Amino acid sequence: MRGRSTLAILLALLLTVPVVGGSNSAMQMEEEEDMGPCMEEPEQPCENQTIMYLWSNGQSRHWAHFNANETDNAADNLLSQEKAQGVITIDERFSMNPQLTKKLNMTLDGEIRIVLDIYLEGDWTNNDNNGPCTNDCDELNVTLWSGATEIITKHVPQVSNGWNTITITHRIAEDQTLWDASTSNPSLQIKMKVKGDRQQTTPITVSGEVANFTMRLSGDGQTRVELPIDPTSWEEGFQADDTPPMAEEQPGFLFMAAVATMTLAAVYLPNREEESENRRDRS
Repeated sequence: MRGRSTLAILLALLLTVPVVGGSNSAMQMEEEEDMGPCMEEPEQPCENQTIMYLWSNGQSRHWAHFNANETDNAADNLLSQEKAQGVITIDERFSMNPQLTKKLNMTLDGEIRIVLDIYLEGDWTNNDNNGPCTNDCDELNVTLWSGATEIITKHVPQVSNGWNTITITHRIAEDQTLWDASTSNPSLQIKMKVKGDRQQTTPITVSGEVANFTMRLSGDGQTRVELPIDPTSWEEGFQADDTPPMAEEQPGFLFMAAVATMTLAAVYLPNREEESENRRDRS
């Protein structure tokens, strides 16, 4: 009898575990619904956030993410380099930080749209007899990366002195649809070489132009990368890990364990009692 009492207590404990777990899960789901689908990881893409924004501290650190707000962005919302004489080299890569944590499914033939606001002074075209560039300058080149995979590189020669709003579009090809979280962290690379030739010609006059490259960051919402992330990306089946869960993680595991124990008790304990009675009778 003492053995049966102990077993009954153990069974009761086992059967209460799934109930407690289910209650916690329900409460967690209600909290997530109240928070909204994007609040848990506000810098990650989600069904309401498919635009990647570009940020910089204005000096050596540049990054990107999907939140339209960033407290560490340069106060003037600008990334700028200037040089009176010689070449300034722009080769900046805005990689998503924090790292992408979701697997993304891009819509086949969906449009990527890159919008940049860039201010220029100086010369950037080689050997056009319209400035100091010989073979030491480069026109604007913009590359969107998915990890180490080049999605699009666009050469942009049609820019002028002053502010330029540059729009680049690209259609997703069949081999560009899947962006896996572990290998496809997105980034935007901007490259250009601009040359200045400002010099003092007399004590009171100067000639030539300075080299200046200034890009407006995403603080005003203009500079951005719009990605055609397919709505299927947010489905649980798409995001789920292909590795099957451990037995103890599967729903109903504890319940089945309790049922198995009850069956064992129903079969094994009466047999033990019968054997004990038979032994007493023979003695």
